Amino acid sequence: MQIDIGIQYSKLHTDNQKLLQALRSLYSFSVPGSVYTPARRYGRWDGKTHFISVIGKFMTGLLPRVLEDLKRIDCEPTLNYTYDRNLITPQNWEIEGYTLRDYQEESVRVGISNHRAIIQAPTGAGKTLIMAAIIKALHGRKITLLFDAKHLLTQTYRFLTDDCGIDSVGLCYGEGYIYGDIMLCTVQSIEKILDTHLEESEVLMVDECHKFAVGTHRLAAIKSFPNAQYRLGFTATVPTESIPLHSLEGALGKTHEVRTTKDLVDKGHLTKPSIQMISMDKPKKDNLGNCSNYSYEDAYDTYIVNHKERNEKIVNIVNTIRSNHDNARILILVNRLEHGKNLQSILEGPCFYLRGEDDIGERYSTIRRFVTCAESSVLLGTRILETGVDIREITHFINARGLKSPIATIQALGRSLRLHDNKDRVFIYDFMDRGRYLAEHSRKRYNTYKKEGHEVEII
Repeated sequence: MQIDIGIQYSKLHTDNQKLLQALRSLYSFSVPGSVYTPARRYGRWDGKTHFISVIGKFMTGLLPRVLEDLKRIDCEPTLNYTYDRNLITPQNWEIEGYTLRDYQEESVRVGISNHRAIIQAPTGAGKTLIMAAIIKALHGRKITLLFDAKHLLTQTYRFLTDDCGIDSVGLCYGEGYIYGDIMLCTVQSIEKILDTHLEESEVLMVDECHKFAVGTHRLAAIKSFPNAQYRLGFTATVPTESIPLHSLEGALGKTHEVRTTKDLVDKGHLTKPSIQMISMDKPKKDNLGNCSNYSYEDAYDTYIVNHKERNEKIVNIVNTIRSNHDNARILILVNRLEHGKNLQSILEGPCFYLRGEDDIGERYSTIRRFVTCAESSVLLGTRILETGVDIREITHFINARGLKSPIATIQALGRSLRLHDNKDRVFIYDFMDRGRYLAEHSRKRYNTYKKEGHEVEII
């Protein structure tokens, strides 16, 4: 058996068709909801995504998984690289003014030596510094960094240029364009760099890469760049579903978990959280009928967004914090603008609202007023605060929005764990909601906290 390994795709050659079919079956996964499609019903499609073709072709990022599975049956194929893996010689990656922690150094070495990997680093682990060190090591080559959001791009641009002193850095997003051999680009503006970087980039790096695991446009972007033999993704949370996970690893490489959040808390690199989940009463009959008959939208509107008792509990939490702390920084995350407006209308004292529609200048102005307020202050935010916004001063975090996604839960929690002189512990408040949909979502959040190694008190 031989595997020809290319930058984007590899191909397995074998006379053992039963083995090839077994591998193909192992790397085939049912598409959720496919049973309801006409193609599936009429037998034109088996309802699965196949990551190994009938002729043995697969995305090169899956090679480590394929080799591990072959090793289990004592099969060690000959590996034939169809490109020069030694074409690029990494340089010194030290950055003046920064000393990499052991796990950051380890992550850089994994990315450089393996050429491809998904670096899974908890929020607050210094992911941007890891990216900067890899860029420094590969400086002189054309590099493309893809982002899902403009504020993440501009934040990284300032860090690379102002803090790390890296030159030849460009940026490309909706209203901005500066050419550089190292090009930071939002996926929404990728067409602007096709002529200069698509074929010529030797390094592809993807920030918050879990967001690129689904969606035709995003997934196609990270499968492109045919000459980028270094392909690296960075995220705090990788997908758990088989199809998004294999799509992401196929494009970028095997997941390397840097450390868990608990590891970094125990080492003193992140603030220890104290998590409380507040039990809500079971919904009673009202003008909409019994909650078990609601749609999810009805349940969310009634028992999250417009739930008087729940919103009053949030106000009571804030008032208690204010009475016990002179300079608390309280973050409240909501999912819908209406919910934020509801809370803002009943919260007393300094209260700021950060929304996705705000431009970058407005966002930083709002954050600055929040953290420099002379008394305890509240910052309400939508999902714009879920990733990439660094507010180390947060002392209390209230998850008012609910939701079930482990990725959203971990990302949101990470907003509050960064170290700061004003805290030695951060206090987290969540809800054990009741009723259809919402109770299940609360249990999923509880399980996510526990899986991350945190203690959770239900009150």
